[in-house]
Amino acid sequence: MATITINEALTSFGLSQKETKIYLASLELGTSTANNIANKAKINRSTTYDILKDFQEKGLASKTTIGHTANFEVVGPKQLLAKLDEKKHKLKAVQDQLELIQKRTANKPTVQVFQGHEGVKTILEDILNAQKPIDVISSSKIFTVFKYYFPHYIAKRKKIKIKTRVLQEPSIQTRALKRKDSSELRKTRTLKNCDLNTVTFIYSNKVAQIKLNKDDLMATLTTDNTIAKDQRQLFEFLWRKSR
Repeated sequence: MATITINEALTSFGLSQKETKIYLASLELGTSTANNIANKAKINRSTTYDILKDFQEKGLASKTTIGHTANFEVVGPKQLLAKLDEKKHKLKAVQDQLELIQKRTANKPTVQVFQGHEGVKTILEDILNAQKPIDVISSSKIFTVFKYYFPHYIAKRKKIKIKTRVLQEPSIQTRALKRKDSSELRKTRTLKNCDLNTVTFIYSNKVAQIKLNKDDLMATLTTDNTIAKDQRQLFEFLWRKSR
């Protein structure tokens, strides 16, 4: 599993780069003035003060007056996790209402475009959340492009017991994949003369296609019963031709 940095963790929490610098500077200094925090973070004082004020409004920092000077102190990591739990609890409370809104347009065909690793990870999470069997037309390149995340995806799919069928070109990686088929709830077959630069996932009423270029990573997600049905028929045709 890939190692995550402190900056990446705080950014995923929702902090901007400047907010992250100010948070870390304040965390290290403890109770301190905006000027000291600004110097430590190497960000101008007015921006630092505005961010600290915003932290106060979000419950991420407190302000005290020592003498005639305002001092600030940010919350610790445990409080940050508590904030995440609070947000999750609030979202959970309205989940049914949000899903009702989504269902109003559920039958309308949609095409979404995603960019970069985070966008593609969003698609892979959607595939798992559907909890339906998955048919995949792939290339061994996926193990290079998603060297760290794809094994994590396989482990999660296995954990929630989603079965999958995979068509892939003959390769060392494909042979290694086949050897683990039984333990990873998968059936893998090979297609000769198949040199793809994309991977296609067919699941539920969706077709996800990911461009396997780590320098220009993008994906599309099509939601439509007819397209998904036709892609599944194509998969079945290729499956019968494979070994």
